[in-house]
Order: sequence, then structure tokens, then C-alpha cells
Amino acid sequence: MGLINEAILYSALTGVSTFIGAVLVCFLPINKRVLAFSLGLSVGVMLWITYGTLLPVSFQYGNWTEAFLGMGLAGLILVLIHQMPFGKVRGQEGNQEYAKLGMYLFAAIALHNIPEGALIGIGFGTMREMGMSISLAMVIHNIPEGMSIGAPLLAARCSKRLVGLIGLLSGAVLPLGTWLGGFIYSPRWIAIALVFAATTMVWVAWEVLLRSWKLSKRNAFIGISCGMILMYVIHLFHFQGLHGMH
Repeated sequence: MGLINEAILYSALTGVSTFIGAVLVCFLPINKRVLAFSLGLSVGVMLWITYGTLLPVSFQYGNWTEAFLGMGLAGLILVLIHQMPFGKVRGQEGNQEYAKLGMYLFAAIALHNIPEGALIGIGFGTMREMGMSISLAMVIHNIPEGMSIGAPLLAARCSKRLVGLIGLLSGAVLPLGTWLGGFIYSPRWIAIALVFAATTMVWVAWEVLLRSWKLSKRNAFIGISCGMILMYVIHLFHFQGLHGMH
């Protein structure tokens, strides 16, 4: 299996985790503390991937010029996304408003998943181990993301089948982004793409952090710490495994 096909497969499996998150809300007693912890966990994972992998590797392929280009491009696209109507929606009371919030979150997350999918493709194209680490980070990130879509829809008394379908569709765009990201081969463009992906991940992590902080500061902090410890342990065992193969 070629790297691009493997990347698309991992991306598709990663997208399923959004569906899993939406389904969990339907069948498990999810309260604010649990949601805050799971969102915080995803923040810790994303920050570790960004500062421990993406940015250091990007400077192996480029310099500050590529870094500023990647940051500028990511900032422009993310600002444009947030200028769309769903980027300005806030939670309100009432079934109709909850339904609107859930659908707007679905649209926002689906759009965010395109650059996140590209991140997986870029990771596999740069270093297979990086692609797998990013996929794991996205899995951990997408489960609470799916929960955040499903919760307002359930509050609006939408059917569990509809909640599951929307969770599945929001993750279905990840392979498209991965396919696009797999076409980046030039070292300069790899550096730009990695910084673009890192900027996107930090932006998403900041938004998720704010959401988790409002739910429960304590549980969000515990989740962030656990996420970073989890990635450190995975990183440690991964490099020990590589050392053992030499």
C-alpha cells in the first residue's frame, strides 16, 4: 500500500472517531465534567504534536520565511472560516436554538476537518511515524468534538439516528483533505504546510480550551495534563522501538 493510500485509510478511520463521539453522547451519561476532561485531553495531545513534532520538523525543511508564509496562510483561511455565519453562533436557550447551534458546529467542524485531513497527508508524506502520531492525535481530538456536535442536537430532541449521521458526515471530509495534503512533495512546501498545520492545530486547541474551561477549569486542566503525559509516553516508547530496530 502506497503512503498516500495508507494516509487516506488512517484519515478515514480518524473521521469515524467523530461519529463515535456523537454516539457516546446518545448512550452514555455525559456531564460537563466529563466533557471538559475529554476536551482538555484533546488540547494536551494537540499541543504536544504541535510543539514536539510539527514545528521542529518544519525547520528541518525550511526557515523563518516558510514559517511566516505557513502562519499567514493558515491565519487567513481560519479568519475567513470564522467570518461565516456559523462561526459567530453562541449557545442560546430553546430547542430551535440548540438545533441551530448543533448544525452550525457540524458545518464549522466539517470545514476545519479539511486542513486537519491535509495535516495527516502531509505527515505521512514527510515521515510515516509522524503521520501515525498525527492520526492518533486527531482520534483523541475528534471524539470530544463529536460529543460537542451531538450534545446540542440531543438537547433539541433530535433523533439519535440523526445525531449519529451528522457525526459521521462531519468526519467524512477528512480523507479529502488527506488526499490533497499527499500531493505536497517540495521541501519548501512541506515546511510551509507543516507550519500551516501547526497554526491550525493551535487555533483549534485554543477554541477547544476556551470551551472546556467554561465547563470545568479543574477537569479541563487534568485533561490537558493527561493528554500531554499520554503523548510523552507514546513518544518515549516509539523512539525506544526505533532504537531497538537498529
